[in-house]
Amino acid sequence: MMNNLLRNSLLLITTAFLLAACGGDEPGQIDASDLDKNSPDGAFLLTMHTLADSDLKSAIQNSLSEEKYTELVSEFESQQKQPMDEQQKMQFNQALQMINQDNAEEQIYNMIAPQLTQIRAFMPMMLMGAKDQISQQLGGDQNSLAPRCNSNSEVVDGTVTWIMDNDILQEDKVKNSVAELVKTGQGLNLSSADDLQKLDFNQALDMGGEVLTGFKNALNAHGIDVNGILRSAEVSDVNISGDKATLIASFEVFGKTACSQVHMAKRDGFWVINPQP
Repeated sequence: MMNNLLRNSLLLITTAFLLAACGGDEPGQIDASDLDKNSPDGAFLLTMHTLADSDLKSAIQNSLSEEKYTELVSEFESQQKQPMDEQQKMQFNQALQMINQDNAEEQIYNMIAPQLTQIRAFMPMMLMGAKDQISQQLGGDQNSLAPRCNSNSEVVDGTVTWIMDNDILQEDKVKNSVAELVKTGQGLNLSSADDLQKLDFNQALDMGGEVLTGFKNALNAHGIDVNGILRSAEVSDVNISGDKATLIASFEVFGKTACSQVHMAKRDGFWVINPQP
């Protein structure tokens, strides 16, 4: 169960960041007080809202019965008692040592600066070369899923244009992004991997929320507003068949409306996003 939950949680976060990579500039759309988590569309929008708030605990509680939530806590506590892999522990401690230094921002930027210079030089050519290929892989020629939706090719074109116009890897933007990541890492107050092993379930979720917030702030330094994208979510064409449902979800990215069909499943009385329909 723990593995399934982690996989689904990672899917949600990954989906949000993939959308974020397209950029967004629309104001918030979601009012959590109006959402019904007992419906597939309400459950989906509530998930987007809790991710925008970096509230991982609510995101999990809204997807599990009280009994399953208690089981999850027990499984986490059992896993925390298992020793961490020595190589992972060493790598984690090395990362902590670097990020907790007074000059961490400068060190990290100096490490990545040579690669950034190369990437910036070739980015326009790479983007133009990849644009058509990406559009084809996404089915760019297909009809839009709903009247409000732009085609995938239009969304890809908008993404490429925005990236080229905004120079997201400009030095000051990268330095500000690194500063946000360092600030987040230092704010966790971890001195070693052993500190991580001592966290209880609620502390781990709170720390996960802090990391998610820091990552979103780092993306925002490049002009990418993850929360704006998540809060722009709209849902239509909800079709329910027993304990399964489909819906069309849309997000505002670069002034375009990106849409995708989402599969939902009812488990233990809760509607959840189903990555494997």
